[in-house]
Amino acid sequence: MNLDFFNDVFNKVKESDFAQKFTEELSNYLEKVNEEGRGQLEVQENNKNLDTYREENALYQVVDFSSKGVFLQNTNTGVTFEETDISQDILDKIGNDYILRYTDGKYVVEQELTEDFMNSMVGIQEYRKIKEQFEKESNILHIDANTRFNVLSRDNDYTMLSYGEKDTLKVPNALVPFFANEQSILCYKNGKFENA
Repeated sequence: MNLDFFNDVFNKVKESDFAQKFTEELSNYLEKVNEEGRGQLEVQENNKNLDTYREENALYQVVDFSSKGVFLQNTNTGVTFEETDISQDILDKIGNDYILRYTDGKYVVEQELTEDFMNSMVGIQEYRKIKEQFEKESNILHIDANTRFNVLSRDNDYTMLSYGEKDTLKVPNALVPFFANEQSILCYKNGKFENA
């Protein structure tokens, strides 16, 4: 038996095994780099999508928490989205129904507005009584459901709404969205006023 032939075959097998392992490692490395690149692309896409929801100097109400951040609702548009780019410092300070302002690329807690909002909330029983009394005393149930109401003014207890040509309606604030202002247009659906 020729020993050179055996060594030659052994070296080729060894080289082949090396080439196979090298190819596998290179393939795994390239796949990992590709996955990381996709991850960075997703982060960039998510941030780009979040920018469509963020408005400078806009107010947002915390609706709920998620594993990645919080769900926020724009108080002007009513659009809700998941905010994943929010500082841990802010997350540690807030709870549901807190009001945040987006300014200079970050969120700040609006403590006074949050307190006002929390103080304006009424219990379910009280809300029902206010609603029943309002429906009895006003003609709201006889107004077309497609009617749009404009906010004329707002004080501590009531909001004045206009509709039609010259008609007005005095509504308890408990029945009107907290963030309604003179630019707001409301409709009356399912027993409550909502942004139209």
